[in-house]
Amino acid sequence: MLSLYAMAASAQAEIGSNLTSNTQKVWRTPDVDTKPQLKNGLNELSAFIGNQYKFPEIKNKKIKIFVSFIVEPDGTMTDIKAFYISVKDWITTGDQVKIETEAEKESNAKQSEQLKNEAARVIKAFPEKWIPAKKDGQLVRCLYNYPINFNIE
Repeated sequence: MLSLYAMAASAQAEIGSNLTSNTQKVWRTPDVDTKPQLKNGLNELSAFIGNQYKFPEIKNKKIKIFVSFIVEPDGTMTDIKAFYISVKDWITTGDQVKIETEAEKESNAKQSEQLKNEAARVIKAFPEKWIPAKKDGQLVRCLYNYPINFNIE
């Protein structure tokens, strides 16, 4: 059984404090007057991710992947990337501590990278435009972090 849940998170770091003259400042979500949003709400994005995400052969895992992107003044997403992943066992096997071999560590690292790449791919494929952020009545670029959570049984 697979369950998916996701919620919006505020961007934690401002990007581009030293921007060139032909780019615009990227605002953090706490610093704008109106945050970026989707016309039909974030459930639309969650449903899209749940339908489009292709999982590797894994079971019994709780997965959290944070993706970030910039919502542009025209509502498009740019600079999409997955920047953090946490993979934990869904059901633990008591108090036993299992020591991973180097091969298992390497395999888990590859799997984590695949999960992050797939998260970025799915976000890039999302067809809906965002309602952009506003600051002082102007549409602005805004960094947005989005956590994706999967429970795979």
